[in-house]
Amino acid sequence: MITHFDGADLSWTNRLIREQGMEPVLVRPFAGELLPEPENAAAVICLGGPQSAFEDTEHPFLIDEQKFLRRAVQEHVPVLGICLGSQVLAKALGGRAVPGTRGLECGFIDVLPAPDQPGREPVGLQGRFFSFHTDTFVLPAEAELLATSSQYPQAWRLGSALAIQFHPEISPAGVRQLVSVEETKLREHGVDVDGLMAEAVSAHDAAWAEAQRVVGGWLANTKNF
Repeated sequence: MITHFDGADLSWTNRLIREQGMEPVLVRPFAGELLPEPENAAAVICLGGPQSAFEDTEHPFLIDEQKFLRRAVQEHVPVLGICLGSQVLAKALGGRAVPGTRGLECGFIDVLPAPDQPGREPVGLQGRFFSFHTDTFVLPAEAELLATSSQYPQAWRLGSALAIQFHPEISPAGVRQLVSVEETKLREHGVDVDGLMAEAVSAHDAAWAEAQRVVGGWLANTKNF
């Protein structure tokens, strides 16, 4: 797992990895930790973070991540990019990361199959998930768009790579942590912070089921690569 800040909510992800008989290994390139040889990984999850993927000059470790993810896909290693990770993955495979033009997407959103994908929701991508971002991705040329929301594209795949803009892996504790850091900015953007936290708490069981379906389903499928 590649993380972009200390204190990321990994509780559900670690649990799901171990349920598949794997052992989670966390790497922090932002702190100077070196990425392993990608072919030595059973799978790779590139997580979210506060950086912008298109600001790799200011954050040169993101360039190293792009090289690592590109090699991983070339070696047919299963790669899952989440939020910032999906944007880094897009850049790695020939797409782009860009500032969003439709504003902040924050809270629980409905993720729907792409218009040309009726009835095809790989690893359970259709559902209601937590989201928090303003940046977005432009798909690599040969990528297949899988899902959208009312504001942004939400998922695509290419080869052994799956990219998702939303956060199926985040628990209510993780939402609470994010809100505690970003509350002032969220309220300035008109986000109903109290309502968001109330939904996170009430949706705990449903969100865990979605985490199992998306992240757990993807991890189970990595054994087929």
